[in-house]
Amino acid sequence: MHSLFKGASLFGAFALSVALNGTSLAASVPSTHTLEESHPAMQQVLHWGSCGHWVMTLQADLALLGYVQVGPIDGFFGRDTEQALKAFERRHGFLATGVTSPAVWQDILAGFGLVPPVQSTSAPKAPAGQRGASSSSGQSTASTGGNSSSANNPSGSVLPAAFPNGGTPVAEPSLPSPSAGVEGQFTPSVRTIDGRPVLEAFHMVATAYGPSLADNYPYGPVDAFGQPLEDGMVAVDPNVIPLRSIVYVTGYTDNYLPSSGFLGQAMDTGGAIQGDRIDIFINANPTVISDFGIQQVTVYVLGQ
Repeated sequence: MHSLFKGASLFGAFALSVALNGTSLAASVPSTHTLEESHPAMQQVLHWGSCGHWVMTLQADLALLGYVQVGPIDGFFGRDTEQALKAFERRHGFLATGVTSPAVWQDILAGFGLVPPVQSTSAPKAPAGQRGASSSSGQSTASTGGNSSSANNPSGSVLPAAFPNGGTPVAEPSLPSPSAGVEGQFTPSVRTIDGRPVLEAFHMVATAYGPSLADNYPYGPVDAFGQPLEDGMVAVDPNVIPLRSIVYVTGYTDNYLPSSGFLGQAMDTGGAIQGDRIDIFINANPTVISDFGIQQVTVYVLGQ
């Protein structure tokens, strides 16, 4: 992540594996402990008085899930954040402690389709009489991620994109400044890409970033939801392209990225990524990243 604001489904793959192998779902779904090793957010224990970017991640996630009582996304864990977290815990059958745990984080991330939900046998839950007593605010959207748009809540993952292992850096075209590019929304002539309807199209100025600390300070190589960065992820201005949107990016010239374009997902934000700008994550060394330069691209926002 390289942003100051925090904001793909594995479960379908698990279910498919179950169907093909004839095994039980409980045996096929990774445990909370296994998922914790791969998802940094699940390693964060947050409570009243905590502060920092992980609190912002928690606040933004709860807000997106419909728990509007969380209040401002300011990185300070106070009364509002605690009340929103307790409401989430109660609704999902946990004891309402107001403290994050790996299992609580798992169910939060499951709301975005990033991981499967907690299985009843893998984490302690509250006694039946203490469940479901959450506040009335923010519950109607919690199970769906708080957004019914097909572009923002896709049923399947397109990540990681099928990128090459890396190309030899070459001199790529660059724009002297972002303002030198043609920017803005336009009406596309193409109606579908990869079998998905084209919802919107933009001419944008593109840059690239990598997994280095310099590109992601102080958050580390994670997206706006605290998940590890992957090829195919792009950083956008959420006011232009909603987070979690499926996108197709084309029009660039680069020796590393797929030549005709790539199918990806808007999973990150950035302080400098405002308006008709996009930042493309490339899992490569700094030479490859800098080689991309500043280019004009075409970005299609896709539905199901």
